[in-house]
Amino acid sequence: MNHVDVLRRVPLFASLTIEQITAVADWFRVETFAQDAMIFLEGDPADRLWVVSAGQIKIVKHTRDGQENLLEVITAGEMFGGAGLLLAAHPATAVAMTPTTSLSLERGPYLQLIRQYPDVALRIIDLLGERLQAAMKMRALAVERVDVRLANILLKLCDKVGEPIGAGTRINLPLSRQDLADMAGTTIETAIRVMSRLRKEGLVQTEAGGYVVVLDHERLRRLSEGTAY
Repeated sequence: MNHVDVLRRVPLFASLTIEQITAVADWFRVETFAQDAMIFLEGDPADRLWVVSAGQIKIVKHTRDGQENLLEVITAGEMFGGAGLLLAAHPATAVAMTPTTSLSLERGPYLQLIRQYPDVALRIIDLLGERLQAAMKMRALAVERVDVRLANILLKLCDKVGEPIGAGTRINLPLSRQDLADMAGTTIETAIRVMSRLRKEGLVQTEAGGYVVVLDHERLRRLSEGTAY
C-alpha cells in the first residue's frame, strides 16, 4: 500500500482531496518497528506525527512501580504521537503490539499542513476530545477490580481489531499472559485466574496462539461497568 492509500484512510485527512493528499504524501517517511519495540517514551519531545500503515500500537502510562495502564490501541489508518495533538512532549508511551509499519511526519511540515488546510485543524479539536475521553476512562479504571479492567480492555480490543465469527468476536491480536497482565495493570497470576473464570462462565474462550474470542458481549459489558452479569 502506498503513502496516498494509507493517508486516505486517516480520519484526520478526510477533508482533503486525492490531489491534496498526493501533494503532501512525500512529506512522510516510512518507519518499521518490531513487536514490543518502544517507539517513544512518555516525556520525550513530541517532534513527529505517526500514522499506522499496518500493525497495532498500544499507548500506555506506567505507574511508579512499573505496571502498565492501557490508554489506547492504535490500528491501521489511525494517527498517534503528541505532535499530532500539538503537544510539546508525549503524554504517554507508545509500544508496538505487533510488527508495525508506519508513516511519520516531522512537526514542522505537520504545522505547515495545518496552516494550509484549516479543516485538518478542526478535526484535531475533535480528535483531542475523543482521545481525552478515552484516556480519562482508562485512567479511571486503574482503581477498579482486575476483572472490570480486563473486561474493558477486551471490549476495546473487540472494537479495534475484532472479527465476527460463528461463536462471537475474535480479537485478531495474539495476547500473551504477560500482555493481558500488563494491560490490566496486574500480575500474570491474577490475569490467568481472572481469564480462567471468564472462560468457565462462558464470557470468552481462548484459541491457540494467544487469541481471545468474546462469546457474550452483553455480560462482558455489564462486567466492564462493575454490575452483576
